Amino acid sequence: MKTKEIYGIKFNVYTDKKIEGDFIKPDEAVYFENDVEITGNLKVKHLKVEKSINVHGFYEVEGFDEVGLSQKVGGSQEVGGSQEVGGSQEVGGSQKVGWSQEVGGSQEVGGSQKVGEYQEVGGSQKVGGSQKVGWSQEVGWSQKVGGDLIADSSRIALYSEVKGKYNVKGKVFIGVCEWRETTEEEETLTCGKFVSGNIKYGKLKETGLEEANPAGKKVKIRLSDNQIVEGEIVN
Repeated sequence: MKTKEIYGIKFNVYTDKKIEGDFIKPDEAVYFENDVEITGNLKVKHLKVEKSINVHGFYEVEGFDEVGLSQKVGGSQEVGGSQEVGGSQEVGGSQKVGWSQEVGGSQEVGGSQKVGEYQEVGGSQKVGGSQKVGWSQEVGWSQKVGGDLIADSSRIALYSEVKGKYNVKGKVFIGVCEWRETTEEEETLTCGKFVSGNIKYGKLKETGLEEANPAGKKVKIRLSDNQIVEGEIVN
């Protein structure tokens, strides 16, 4: 098999454009020369993709993950080291990156997101669940987070919407777009509850936390004759 040395690591080179089923090579550093589609799951030691990659199932890389163009993952994604994606990124499930993350285009994660070090996203960002970034985060367009947000610092070019609790240790910049004028709405941090953050630029709007829907919860009720009955709450 043809090999290629990158960062002192020997990569096995693959020219496949479509792989049916799983691609499981946990002890191998893999280099894809072309756009590649994997209809199953992916598991490798290190990964470098020259162009774009589309994995229908889960995506697991023990070390670093580098993609030249776009990346699409149908399931969840876990990267042990750093991650660099030149274009847009779409992950259907949750995402976990052990070190830093750089995405050149827009980013959409269906579930929760955890990044161990800094995060940089060139376009817009949408995270369906909660988000935790170990160091600073920078987003080149707007940001939407469906749950809580935790970070060291945050710099968002346009508006930020966080449905849950907003908890940033250091400085916060909202609406610092440099290529055009921004509106008041685009300079606003909207969150369910503001816990912490040193807002250096932008306005704050708290909407309150959404109450959990109790439908389906099992309950016990004592009647007037001291009889106890069980049931569940319905909408």
